[in-house]
Amino acid sequence: MRQSDSGQAKGTSGSPQTSLEQQSLKQKAAENEAIAKREDYLRNELSKSSPLKIPNSAQITDQKKNGYDQVKYNWERGGYKYQSRWHTRTPGAPKDQVNTWVVEKRKPGIGNGPNARPAEHYVLVGKSNGTYKWVDKKKWDAAIRARKNGTATKEQKEMLDNGHWKAQ
Repeated sequence: MRQSDSGQAKGTSGSPQTSLEQQSLKQKAAENEAIAKREDYLRNELSKSSPLKIPNSAQITDQKKNGYDQVKYNWERGGYKYQSRWHTRTPGAPKDQVNTWVVEKRKPGIGNGPNARPAEHYVLVGKSNGTYKWVDKKKWDAAIRARKNGTATKEQKEMLDNGHWKAQ
């Protein structure tokens, strides 16, 4: 049997084609393992440092944003939609800001009828003796705008500091 008839020219063992395919498969396996490790970390480790307990059923969104990383945990309970959002320091944030959590809850409004009600949207800004303190999202957004403009009051700064929970 001649060397060229050994099967190497047909892409079997030892051919450069097989070697590239094997490299590609190894790389994909390594990427899948890294993804699985990241998902396990997000589900079982990072979520534990949230100021509000995140249920195992929460949907997780892992994002690379413009200048920072963010992970969102979303779930529903008691008629509210919750989001506990972890993020690294955002561009333009105070220099001493570290990785933090921001927790929101919202309840959709009902436009008309006997059970009509406005929408509710809050941000978690405190916890004392097991009771959570929530502030209206409009007030929160106004404080963010004021801080960006350099006009934030002491109360607004404290609210924003208290609503950015340091990640463990």
